[in-house]
Amino acid sequence: MSFQRALKRTVLALTLLVAAPGCGKEEQMMVASAETPAAEGTVSFEKGENDNTSVEVRVKHLAPPSRLAPDATVYVVWVEAEGVSVQAVGALKLDENLVGRLNFVTVQRVFRVVVTPEASRTVPAPSHRAVFTSDVDAR
Repeated sequence: MSFQRALKRTVLALTLLVAAPGCGKEEQMMVASAETPAAEGTVSFEKGENDNTSVEVRVKHLAPPSRLAPDATVYVVWVEAEGVSVQAVGALKLDENLVGRLNFVTVQRVFRVVVTPEASRTVPAPSHRAVFTSDVDAR
């Protein structure tokens, strides 16, 4: 990753941290793995209906999943929360411009969002290394 790109990411992350938490929708950068240095991702979240958390994951410049794992055909988004089994919340499909988005709702308030390349959207647990992670605190 170039110095300028790293600097831009750092400035954006600090800007998002300074934004007033708890005031509507919050957005933060996801951490990309070393295998996907050009990829960028964000996770946006806010308190939704019935005290759930509404979440949107957006990615761009993410390579097709088969480039990261030979058996992979799709990216799966997972929610990991303390004391709860990891849960698949959906498949993140990329368009022809290598851009993807997934919206989902979870009952969790504090959790980690993980994106992994997988052979199927129905795998019971992550089987490959994460390409993106982000810790969310929506309390």
